Amino acid sequence: MTAEIVFRSALPADAYALAELSILAGDGMYEFLLEEMAPREMLAGLMARSMKQDAAGFSWRHCLVADNKGVVGMINAFPAAWLREEERDILPQDRVQILDPIDQAQDWESFLINSVAVRPQHRRQGIATRLMEMAIDGKTGGFARLTANVWADNVAARALFERQGFAVQTRVEVPLHPALAHIGGSLLMVRQIGAV
Repeated sequence: MTAEIVFRSALPADAYALAELSILAGDGMYEFLLEEMAPREMLAGLMARSMKQDAAGFSWRHCLVADNKGVVGMINAFPAAWLREEERDILPQDRVQILDPIDQAQDWESFLINSVAVRPQHRRQGIATRLMEMAIDGKTGGFARLTANVWADNVAARALFERQGFAVQTRVEVPLHPALAHIGGSLLMVRQIGAV
């Protein structure tokens, strides 16, 4: 791992970088959900406004970052039940319905690793692994399980979670849509707290 990398809690000033990395982690999901609200080049700015807020799971308060003269990696984690409180009325309902099977399979009693991403030029240095370890060690009190939703065709993400002791609990069929370039649906991956 590169010596200059500092792992720390996120700050409000990190919101734009957190949004960029969340988009990367979503692997097309945010573009799919938000393209009617913001063109691709404005998407990070739109999401950054939400991430600057103090409340809700997507807030900077629930993120850890890897900093190397700028944010190069992030993880966002919070109780899965908080997703139920997210405002969805502003999203295109036809798109929300396509992704609804993922919510239907969610373990609402778990602690959710919502997103983890590292900028491409900083990958293969152990950054994502360290961020996951920090999130798991520091923020999961009172939960019996950790969960993550991973696209079935995202081999790298699946391998990352498997190395951290997660296993596929449920394969979720997601209807095909030309604006959502994934095959095989989504995987609900689960790890028991205390398991390695």
